Amino acid sequence: MAKILKSKYSSTGERCVDACLNYGMLRYVNEDGSPVNIEIPFDKYEEAISDFQDRIKEGIAQKDMNPKAILKRGTISYNQAKELAIDGKIKGLDFFEIDGSVECEHILGISGSIEYALSIWNGESKIEALEKAVIRSIKVYGEDFIYGITLDEDSDEVEYLKFAKSIFSIENLMDVELYKSKNYSIDNEIEENDLNPKHKIFKSLDLPLGFLGGLLGFMIVQIATNFGENISNEIVYLLLNAITMSIVAFIMIKSINFITKKYVKNSTSSIMELFDEELEKVSYENLLTEKEVKLILKNITKGEVTKLLMDMKGSVNKKVSSNTLVTKETKFVLDSRRVIILPSEYEIIQTLTLLLNEYKSKRSKDYSIKKI
Repeated sequence: MAKILKSKYSSTGERCVDACLNYGMLRYVNEDGSPVNIEIPFDKYEEAISDFQDRIKEGIAQKDMNPKAILKRGTISYNQAKELAIDGKIKGLDFFEIDGSVECEHILGISGSIEYALSIWNGESKIEALEKAVIRSIKVYGEDFIYGITLDEDSDEVEYLKFAKSIFSIENLMDVELYKSKNYSIDNEIEENDLNPKHKIFKSLDLPLGFLGGLLGFMIVQIATNFGENISNEIVYLLLNAITMSIVAFIMIKSINFITKKYVKNSTSSIMELFDEELEKVSYENLLTEKEVKLILKNITKGEVTKLLMDMKGSVNKKVSSNTLVTKETKFVLDSRRVIILPSEYEIIQTLTLLLNEYKSKRSKDYSIKKI
């Protein structure tokens, strides 16, 4: 496989630049002397560019170098790549403890390789995963991705270069949705009646509350009428008792339910916010897919959301409890991830060609419509 592209993720921007230089000279160059494109973490890119430019100004690096032409911004953070490399589920993605670097000797680079793995882990087919991986790599390397592969002699390299340039510069050119970190929420997994205080546990309080309300209404009538002495008509007296008891019982039930509902809503919202924070954190740190997050939510609730909420409300430290629960289920999902063998160059070229033909067909149709 071609080695014109490299991926070297380091913990700081300065270390990313150190990996590219050797005594101020480029460490990696092509046969024609041009610099090898090096993908670095997206969260270290600005720092690396600034450090590279400072070295050129200070005369400790070649003056004719263009940092932005050499360093390519990946779509994965250093910590995300590090965690995946240590986990070892993507073959070819390696972590080197001696300097804390993450490397991937594959034409897709770190971003493209991880995009491929995430697609597979989300339950998509190999073809879908390959398409996403190729597009992701082009988004990082641009036209240089084409120079990094070995096309057939019959292939028109110019067409591939035009395609790569379009993919690199135009958002959503192809109908392919790349991985994007989302803020998932456990609230979406809870039915309304799970949060309703009348549901299950609180529903059983209506009868005793009604009885107490009726008793209170009866006592009010007795006091007001001197136990019926002030009313001569027995029927009126009985109706007054019945109506008063019903009204007071109704008010009692509604008032207590309103108070408990408000309390449950507030305390539930607090618990849900804790879960949301934990989900957001683990989703970002571990690059969880939509399918994996849904599995975590399902395992957390286990179909008994009300019981979960009541258990959480009884917890002394709710933040620690939610962290422990989410972390435990996340580990289960991460351990279940299958080992990913990255695609061969032949498979990548085949997929690239399919995408190119799809693009040309789409472009041809768009041209025909505009012409009409």
